Amino acid sequence: MGDSSTIRDVALAAHVAIGTVSRVLNGHKSVSDGVRRRVLKAIEKLNYEPDRVAQSMRLGVTRTVACATRDISIPGFGAIVNAAEDVLRSNGYTLLLAITDERKERELDLLRIFQQRRVDAIIMTTSNEEDAELSRRIKQLNIPVVLLDRDNPPELDAITLDHRRGIRAATEYLHGLGHSQIVLLTGNPSTRPARERIAGFKEAFASFGKHAKLGVVRTGSFSAEFGFRQASSLPSSSTRPTAIIAGGMAMLSGVLQAIRAHGLVIPNDISVIAGADTDLAALAIPPITAVRW
Repeated sequence: MGDSSTIRDVALAAHVAIGTVSRVLNGHKSVSDGVRRRVLKAIEKLNYEPDRVAQSMRLGVTRTVACATRDISIPGFGAIVNAAEDVLRSNGYTLLLAITDERKERELDLLRIFQQRRVDAIIMTTSNEEDAELSRRIKQLNIPVVLLDRDNPPELDAITLDHRRGIRAATEYLHGLGHSQIVLLTGNPSTRPARERIAGFKEAFASFGKHAKLGVVRTGSFSAEFGFRQASSLPSSSTRPTAIIAGGMAMLSGVLQAIRAHGLVIPNDISVIAGADTDLAALAIPPITAVRW
């Protein structure tokens, strides 16, 4: 029967009602295991393919979840997206992936597209949590949204990482090794990861007592390019740091390139801690200490 098979054909072959076939296709738990197996066997035998468009119109769902993130090439984000895709696929959903490149106009455009395509939910990072227009547009969506490592708008659910505790531990570790001139490089404080890393850094120095030298914080971007520019300027500064914390997943490569360009050696001339554990941190010579997520 091939492609001409219909849901009625499946019901007849499985000796069940059409409604039972529909419940099996939509994953309803009200169907017994025996009946479910019989229906699935009939579907396979008849090579039946349900009309997903018709199903979506009838049920008001597309079984599609959109994920918008700044850069899928970053290992940390890639691992998160892969994990989400595994869970969604095992539950009958398709993951629609989009890259924002941390551009507000791109994020607003994607929100419009997701709404037009009637996705069932959205997983998203945003470039600026302080942007009123972007926050308002997200809250106006009649679609469930889970923020990825963001906490604004506060009304939305969010999956967050404990950057504050990680960077505080890293700073305390360096201080324990005798470092006093420590620099934290991280992204724009308008995003939660940067704010939390800065807070952890400052908490660590506050715990060292009033005689401890203040750490230096330089913010701007999580990119490798920002890490390279900032790390390149540090050796020529009046108070050259003895340690750098690369507070971003993609930043480490730029920091290491800058250190090499200045002819410095890790850890003899300067120490480095990566804000996330990556293959680069493990394979660098010597291996780079990292905050493990």
